[in-house]
This record gives sequence, structure tokens and C-alpha cells, in this order.
Amino acid sequence: TDGVSARIGQAMHRLLEWEEVSDAHAAAVAREFALTPAQGGQAGAMAGRILQGEGAWAWDRSVLKWQGNEVELLHQGQVLRIDRLVQRQDAAHADEWWVLDFKSTSMPQAQPELLAQLLDYRSAVQRIFPQAVVKCAFLTEQGAVIEVTAASMQGP
Repeated sequence: TDGVSARIGQAMHRLLEWEEVSDAHAAAVAREFALTPAQGGQAGAMAGRILQGEGAWAWDRSVLKWQGNEVELLHQGQVLRIDRLVQRQDAAHADEWWVLDFKSTSMPQAQPELLAQLLDYRSAVQRIFPQAVVKCAFLTEQGAVIEVTAASMQGP
């Protein structure tokens, strides 16, 4: 079932790239990732919770100055692919960059390799925009935003 879980996660990512969840889109990702209709619906439900959850602002054009999905960067000889990169323009967060990583798991912050990867993504963006505030967070399939800082790696 790990293969199925991974494909459901990929389908969720695709729906978030499309920024819309509908029955037709769920059916399309089910076909693309060899999922059953129910599994496509599960991916759709997960994507919907992210789009409407705590991180809904990341798709709100009125608060964004710039946005991109699947943004590729070269960092320390490696190609990094950021799920979503946005620059905010709303007053409380003006010009902040956010590196957002979609996760189909509920507690990605408990996995050191995922934390390290997200912080690498943040470092790559910070290198491009050295004067900017660059933040990073996981967007989980429950609709939660889990902001990650270097202190997140420290543990209790």
C-alpha cells in the first residue's frame, strides 16, 4: 500500500498545482496516477482541506505579489523542486517569501529528513533574496500550516 499512498500523495500535489478540486479533476488524477475513483476522491479531499485550510492565503491573489508551483532551483549542486513558493504583499507580511511543502502525512515535522529538506529549500530561496524574510512551512492534508524554523531541528 506504500505505492498507493505515494500515488495518492502525487495526485494531491497535482490537484494543488491546478489550484482546483472538482469531481472531473479528481477523476483525471485518478487516471493519471492509476488510482481507483475512491482514491482519487481521497486525494481531492486532502487537496481541498489544504486549499481551504490555514494556508488558504497561499492561493489568495489579493495577498500575493508572486506565486509559483513546482519551482525548480539549483542549490549546492542539487536541483530542488519547491511545491509552492509565494511572495506576500499584504500589510502584516509585506514582501515575505514562503516556501510551502505539501504533505499527505499529518506530522511531517516529526521526520528529521523532511525538516532538513524544507530548511534546505528555505536556504536556497534566502540565497536568491538575501535581504528578504524567507519562511517555510508544511501544508498537511488536514489543512494545517506547520511553520518550520532552524530551531525545529533542535528537539526538546
